[in-house]
Amino acid sequence: MGFSVVSLNRKRRIFRSGLGAVAPASLRSLMPSAGLLLAAAGGLAMAGAVAWMFVRSSDAPALAPSTQRLSAPANSLAVIDGSTLRVGADVVRLAGIVAPARDTLCRTAAGADQDCGVAAANALAALVRRGPLECAIHGRDANGRPVGDCQSGGVSLSEAQVRDGWARAQAAALKPVEEAARTAGRGLWRNAGAS
Repeated sequence: MGFSVVSLNRKRRIFRSGLGAVAPASLRSLMPSAGLLLAAAGGLAMAGAVAWMFVRSSDAPALAPSTQRLSAPANSLAVIDGSTLRVGADVVRLAGIVAPARDTLCRTAAGADQDCGVAAANALAALVRRGPLECAIHGRDANGRPVGDCQSGGVSLSEAQVRDGWARAQAAALKPVEEAARTAGRGLWRNAGAS
């Protein structure tokens, strides 16, 4: 029986020092083909696109065409505030106006305090009862809600809210209408005006 004796005093190298000098031919055998790399990149791009669609699905309506039309019968509408309607599943802001928020106080003709936000919402509710709603959506507000020019029974809701004094004009075309409402003391502009 023969035993081989290994000396433990000899230093052993665990790592080779010359790995950086591997021949290019041996590297090529380790690299995948160009077709495989291209297929992998395409697969990753497709997976990223699918993931984006599911993760960002709430932004999908914002990517729709910028001009859209909504219509609904008067009995399927809900008034949220003096410048916002719910039309089916859509919440639509009236273009060119800003209505007072709820709990904004103004005075009645008799001089009593009243919640102008509620009064503006009630005025809009009376307007939408006139007939079917037609909205031309042409953009989105800062919260991503559709903004549009809406009519009910042939009456422009934005213009009527400003004319009756229940909204302030943002659009330049509605500024003279607001000035006329101020002069006549309608809505917000009664007595002391909005506080």
